[in-house]
Amino acid sequence: MKEQSPEHRAKRTLVAAQDALRHLTSSLAGVRRAVKLIEGRKGDIIVTGIGKSGFIGQKCAASLTSLGEKAFFIHPTEALHGDFGMLSKGDVLIALSFSGETKEVVSIAKYAKKNFAVPVIALCKSSNSSLGKIADSCVPIVIRSEGSPNGIAPMASTTAMLVVCDMIAASVMSINFKDEHFAAYHPGGALGLRLKRVEELMKKGIAIPKVKETDTFLRAVKEINDKRMGITAVIGAHGKITGAITDGDIRRFVLRNKLTSSATAKNTMTLKPKCVQATDSLEKALDAMESYKITSAFVLDARGKLVGVIHIHDIIEHTIV
Repeated sequence: MKEQSPEHRAKRTLVAAQDALRHLTSSLAGVRRAVKLIEGRKGDIIVTGIGKSGFIGQKCAASLTSLGEKAFFIHPTEALHGDFGMLSKGDVLIALSFSGETKEVVSIAKYAKKNFAVPVIALCKSSNSSLGKIADSCVPIVIRSEGSPNGIAPMASTTAMLVVCDMIAASVMSINFKDEHFAAYHPGGALGLRLKRVEELMKKGIAIPKVKETDTFLRAVKEINDKRMGITAVIGAHGKITGAITDGDIRRFVLRNKLTSSATAKNTMTLKPKCVQATDSLEKALDAMESYKITSAFVLDARGKLVGVIHIHDIIEHTIV
């Protein structure tokens, strides 16, 4: 028999995964029952599994947690040797085992039902399996082929199981769960930048460096020095920002002109300073700063009024806290 090429083997795996996902429509009724049990709980969501199913279980618990649900993963072997203390009456148990015959997972499900009256949600291939028979809700994972060499390694089954976990998480997620809630659980990295707004980090009120157009040059220098941001906004007659003065503007002004007591902020400022909106995401503000090659940006509200100032360091530090 001619040996199959790597491309052919890769395609076989892809086709098997696609086929497994198409069959997940038959899992919807089980997902619906599972969600009802989860929503009716009074305690936490406990997820368990071993091997590849265990890794899927960890991702399931992490997804639920990121959406505001209190979920934990416990390793079945550790649970049988002391970690059952994490489980209590009022919880719900999600048990993952494609075969439905994994000894440790089946033992946990039995023990949880008998000793804690905890409802069990099983993700397995059949309700006739040992785990399926124990479960209060069995979500069937139907596959025709794993798509792995000799059909030994779990591939299509774990892909389908992962998607079922996401289906459950998406169904449990409250309609009242908004972007700001998600941001609260993801304060760092790219998600934090995308979801948090400039107004949440900007300096406000008296912390904003600002002077009037008619203020003296020396008053502007003092404001920059006092507020320690290397910049000050210049406010016009109508209360809106008309310019900005930076450390660089001061140096250039001094080199070009004789410094006199009559010099004003208006003489020194750069027109049309770079600004961002209070409702902009931190990601958008950071992109603007990098594009304009600036370290601070003034923040305007919807009416164009100066309401804050944000420094690039504030945003960068936010991503690593």
